[in-house]
Order: sequence, then C-alpha cells, then structure tokens
Amino acid sequence: MKLLLIATLAACLLVGCATQGTVKTVSLFNGANLDNWAVENDGQFSVEDGVLKVNRGTGWLRSAGVFSDFTLVMEFRFLEAEANSGVFVRTGPTSNEDENGWPNNGYQVQCMDIITGKAPLATLIPYGAPPFEHASNLAALAKVYMPPGQWQTYEITCTGESMVVKLNGTKITTAANIKNREGHIGIQGEHGLLEFRKIEVTNL
Repeated sequence: MKLLLIATLAACLLVGCATQGTVKTVSLFNGANLDNWAVENDGQFSVEDGVLKVNRGTGWLRSAGVFSDFTLVMEFRFLEAEANSGVFVRTGPTSNEDENGWPNNGYQVQCMDIITGKAPLATLIPYGAPPFEHASNLAALAKVYMPPGQWQTYEITCTGESMVVKLNGTKITTAANIKNREGHIGIQGEHGLLEFRKIEVTNL
C-alpha cells in the first residue's frame, strides 16, 4: 500500500512538472485593432476587415512584449508585385535616427515579393545585431512561393542561438550564433502594400 501511495505521489509530481512546462500559444493580433503593439516612427499600419494592413510608409510595428525561445506563425500576402516589408525577431526597442526609422539591434526575416537577388523572401538580414551565420535554400523557395494576392505562411523558430525560417511549411533559412537571446517581434514598413491576418507566438 505504501509503495502504491509513493508511486501515486511521484506520478502527481511528474504531472505537475509537465503542466508547468507546457508550451503556451498567444495571439499577438486580435483582428480588431493594434492593441499590444506600438507604432514606431510614424509607421503606416492599420486594421480593416480583420486584417492588419501595411500601408506603404516606413517605420515599424513593435510588439509590446519581449520573447526569447519561441515559434512565430504569421499569415501574410502581398498586394502588389515586389511589395516590400520585413518581420523583426529578437529585436531591441531602439531605432535608427534616419528617414526610415527601422530597428538598430535585431534580425529581419525578409518579407519582400522577390525570390532571387541579394535578399529574397524568407532570407535573413542583420539589423545591428552581432554577426551570425545563415544559409538559405533558394531552390526550395522557388517551389513554395505564392504570387501577390495569395496567402502565405511564415513559421519562424528561435531556440537558443539558432533560428529556422519556414515558408509555407518548407524550411528555407537556417541560422546559428544568434547572440540576441530575446527581443521584440515587429513588422517593417518599407513602402510596400501587404496584409497580415494571423500572428501567433508559441513560447518554447
């Protein structure tokens, strides 16, 4: 009987530990307004018909919260050819004091409607953060890319010093030696027209 009681107590302790460690998914966009976000440097962002709109302009949209190890899932679509934006992760709250007003300490996942050239869709661009290593599979990018008007999905996972970027379920970019271990999530305004309709973060 004592052995059974001890085993039961041990099982309860294990369940408790598992419950405390359960991952939690939160929605950063409520479909109605920009609550839990801060518009930086006169960025042109708005909400209409349940979607978050990037209305050209510059600046950026910064999450109120700071995140460390996480998976970010966001759905987006370009509204014109070569529309340009970006997704910031593990990014500090400060910005460059210039006409663009973009962050000066973080990482950007490119969100531009191009799949060739120097910085195509789903590749990584440093924004003042310490140097890091990264590589992208542009052949895979070409296979899963969707043209303007069609919804696409980013899945961006940051764990420790590693980052993985998936587009439409396919791994495109991997990175290592990521030194910023936490920071804000953001959306860049870079003169493009885009829409987002889902922005969810799962803390790991």
